[in-house]
Amino acid sequence: MEKKRQANWEGRRHMELLGDGLQLVGFLAVTVAILASLVAVAIGIAVFLYMADRRIEVEEREQGNRESNIPVEAQS
Repeated sequence: MEKKRQANWEGRRHMELLGDGLQLVGFLAVTVAILASLVAVAIGIAVFLYMADRRIEVEEREQGNRESNIPVEAQS
């Protein structure tokens, strides 16, 4: 009877370890997915800000070219 209990307990312990291992793998997978999405958002924001800054520079450069094309007499 005692051997049967011990065998049953060892089987349960093995299942608990396997279950904990799967839980750990799932936790790590979710954590990596969340971190990857945060990195993607940060990269997207950085690219957006960089391109917005470039657009401002291009618009300023074009505005300067337009003003230089206006004759001096017409500028006031």
